[in-house]
Amino acid sequence: MQQPKYKIIADFIWNQINTFLWDEGFKIPSEIELATQFDASRMTARKAVDSLVAEGILKRVPSVGTFVSAIHAQSSLLEIKNIADEIQSRGHTHRMTVLSKLTFEPTSEQLFPLTSQNGKIFKVVVIHHENDTPIQLEERYVRAEKAPLFLDQDFSQVTVGKYLSSIAPLTEAETNVEAIIPSKILRHNLQIGDAVACLKVTRTTLSNGEPVSFAILYHPGDKFKLTSTVEY
Repeated sequence: MQQPKYKIIADFIWNQINTFLWDEGFKIPSEIELATQFDASRMTARKAVDSLVAEGILKRVPSVGTFVSAIHAQSSLLEIKNIADEIQSRGHTHRMTVLSKLTFEPTSEQLFPLTSQNGKIFKVVVIHHENDTPIQLEERYVRAEKAPLFLDQDFSQVTVGKYLSSIAPLTEAETNVEAIIPSKILRHNLQIGDAVACLKVTRTTLSNGEPVSFAILYHPGDKFKLTSTVEY
C-alpha cells in the first residue's frame, strides 16, 4: 500500500536531518518548493511540515521560514538505559570526553550515599555528546572495593554505566530530579547560555542490595527531557 504523499514528504525531510545533510538551524525548503518537488499540493506539503513541527523536529519562525530544531534528547525517568544506546537509537552519534579521574576518601562531613569499608572512592567526570552537542555531564562516584579496576578503563570508549553493569549488575536504583541554575563552569562544559537552566539527576545504584555507585547527571534544560510511563 502506497504511503500518503504528506508522509513521503515528511520522511524525506526527516531523512535529510537524520543523515546530517540538514543540520540544526538549517532553513528547509518552503511549502511551495516541497509541493513542486513532490508534485503535491501546498496543503499536503504543509501537513508534512506540521507533523514534524508537532514532534519538535522543525520550528516555524513567522515571516521568516521553517528551521531544523535543536537536538532535544529524551530519556526515561524510571528505566535506566545506556546513554550511548539511547543516542544511537535516535540515529545520532555518541561521543565521550573524559574530564577527570581520581581517587579520594570522603570526609565525615560529606553526606555521601556510598559506604566504603576501605574508605576509597573512585570518581570520574565525563561529558556525553550527541552529534557533537554536549547533552550530559556525568559525575560518577564508585566504591573502590566493588570495582577495583574502574580507573583503568578508557571511558572515552565505553560508558561508565555499561562497564559497571558488566561487573556488578544493577538490581536497584534510587533516582531524584531537580532543576538548577548551573555554575559558570557547568555552563561552559555543556555549552549553554546564562539563561538556560539544567536538569540535575542524582542516582544511587545497588547490586544485590549493596550500593555500588552514585551518579550526578547534568543535562541542558533546553535540549533534554525526562519521561515516565506508569500503568494502572
